[in-house]
Amino acid sequence: MSKRFLISIFTVIVSLFVSCSMDPADDTDMPTESGSGDRLLVLCEGLWGLDNSTISYVDNGVLTNGWFKQQNPGMHLGDTGNDIIQVNDTLIAVSVNWSNIIQYMYPDGKAIAATEDIPNNRRLATDGERYLFCTSYANKGYVAKVDLVTKQIVSTCKVGYEPEGIAYYDGKLFIANTGGYSFQEKDHQYESTISVVDAESMQELRRIDVGCINLYGTMSQCGQFVCINSAGDYYDIKPKTVVLDMSTEEFRVYDFPATYNCVYENRFYVIGSEFSYSSGSDVDNKYSVHSIDLPSMKEYEGFGKYNFAVETIMQMQSPYCIYISPYSGHLYVTDARSYATNGYLYEFDPEKVEFTKLKLQGLNPGHVVALSRTSYTPGK
Repeated sequence: MSKRFLISIFTVIVSLFVSCSMDPADDTDMPTESGSGDRLLVLCEGLWGLDNSTISYVDNGVLTNGWFKQQNPGMHLGDTGNDIIQVNDTLIAVSVNWSNIIQYMYPDGKAIAATEDIPNNRRLATDGERYLFCTSYANKGYVAKVDLVTKQIVSTCKVGYEPEGIAYYDGKLFIANTGGYSFQEKDHQYESTISVVDAESMQELRRIDVGCINLYGTMSQCGQFVCINSAGDYYDIKPKTVVLDMSTEEFRVYDFPATYNCVYENRFYVIGSEFSYSSGSDVDNKYSVHSIDLPSMKEYEGFGKYNFAVETIMQMQSPYCIYISPYSGHLYVTDARSYATNGYLYEFDPEKVEFTKLKLQGLNPGHVVALSRTSYTPGK
């Protein structure tokens, strides 16, 4: 179960009674030629327990909702999709948390196999060759190594309590530990460590203590660097951003959250939000935007050449994902709105300094991936 859903649970329950979970289409569903050339998969998490995760497909601005189901008649994706990655030119992997599966499909959307024995799975990483790695909250937290040929688990490694983000670099895995739902457990606290695991032997080598708790959420990777959100304790300890150099295991902490983050051309882009149980809402209902240059790790307020998008982002009801296409350089940001109504996908063109907006038929659009140009065309 996503902490973002837990945090918003009361809002979600109320919203379910006052709004339809699948809004009718409107003008924003009409085809929009963006000129980017991007082919995107948008994973909508759905609502925990409702078995309504979906994948939409965008081809050069033309939106196809319910795309996974169209490509696999009679089949649905499952309950609470947590992550999606393109493993190689012929394989996509999706972790579906509450269905306890990793779903595999071709880039044309055809489902081909599933790994079914990683309960409460979370985030994905690959070595780019033979193996997929997946974090899991089960059994207090571990990482599973999956053979991409057989789709079977070949090894596991216990790490910190309820791990989240995972990255592969130079034969090692770097796993962000959260400490889990510590507020529900009297004898357990949030954690502040990153587990370093040998990817071949699947043995934990050490833990890096970054001094920031609850390393939860999206973890973006740029070569040897990873950007990690520290969510704080949702009371007095404020969220932070941690950037780790995996080659040296040195890190830098920033005094703003990286709740949603991505990378493009050696720069991290982050949208931060703070949640407080004390107030029961986002602090002042405001979001922050920053960028971090690499390898200098110098921070900037704003989004550089994407600054024109900031005003629109700030007006969104609930920004939920940020992604920049490595092929076109277009910025994509999703708005989950009330978490119980269909979300929006915004596309920002830095050349034309304009944006387009598409209405998704899916709840909580939390993950976007652009298909590589060498992938064969979906549906063909």
